[in-house]
Amino acid sequence: MRADIQERQMELTMLRNERNRVKRRLDGAEAQYKEAVQLRDRLHRQLSKEQQDVVKLGKFSFANKLKEWTGKWDMQMEKEINEVVEAELKYNEAEKTVTDLEAEVSRLREQMKREDFLYIDEDWSDFLKEKEAWIRQNDSVANGTLQRIADDRVRVRSLIREIDEAYEAGDKAMRTLDAALDKLGNAEGLSMWDTFLGGGLIVSAMKYSEMNSSDDLVHRAQRALRHYETELMDVQNVASESFKVNHNDFFTFTDIFFDNIFSDWAVHSRITDAKGKLNGVLQDVRRVQDQLRRKRDEAMEELKRLDQQEKDIIVS
Repeated sequence: MRADIQERQMELTMLRNERNRVKRRLDGAEAQYKEAVQLRDRLHRQLSKEQQDVVKLGKFSFANKLKEWTGKWDMQMEKEINEVVEAELKYNEAEKTVTDLEAEVSRLREQMKREDFLYIDEDWSDFLKEKEAWIRQNDSVANGTLQRIADDRVRVRSLIREIDEAYEAGDKAMRTLDAALDKLGNAEGLSMWDTFLGGGLIVSAMKYSEMNSSDDLVHRAQRALRHYETELMDVQNVASESFKVNHNDFFTFTDIFFDNIFSDWAVHSRITDAKGKLNGVLQDVRRVQDQLRRKRDEAMEELKRLDQQEKDIIVS
């Protein structure tokens, strides 16, 4: 009977943990989605304003005519166009993020409809009543210790599962960061050629092609890092005070890639800055991955210790 109770408790606990994890992820994704929509709408308004500035500058006016005569019109138009391009890049990135989060929210809402989630709270309440009745009839020091070992084993196994999922997400994040760094390295080399050696139109076109590819890869890296953050939070929730991760600095590197990128001198320095920032994030991920490996080793040792404790009680 004791083994049946332990098995049932493990089954219900794992299911409740899974339901709670999905609920936490859904709450987080919905909050991120709301913020992303607000940011996208704000950037859309900014883009519209920049576009209107270009249109306004292109219309006839005495002020614009004076700028033409003094040679300032071309410089002003180039500045306005660059601001439009920058605003469009930021808006496009925000739109991609909204699309990603919208799909994530939809997926998590479907998961919450799982049939085995529907009555888990009622099942857990009924089980606790049954367990209490059994304990009252079969109370002993050994039974209490064995039950504690069973509870600890569920906790440790849950932690190992969360660590494995977080580690897999970290590996994916590192791969996307490496890919983005490779593309930025190509763009940096072409930018140096174009800026300092006068590479000409073909080199400029190649440089911007590499930067466009980098844009997509940076977005993929951001998406992978958001997923990594979610998995790390799951580990934190299971491990409580025994495992802490500072992930607040992972998700602020994109703006450096979008600011003033169409001035040749700025392009080279911004690409270099972006590479440095991405390298820093990559090192942070590697550091956290090392923590995860160490924590998993500790958890496996704890499982062995619990198994030995149970064996000692049964044999004695």
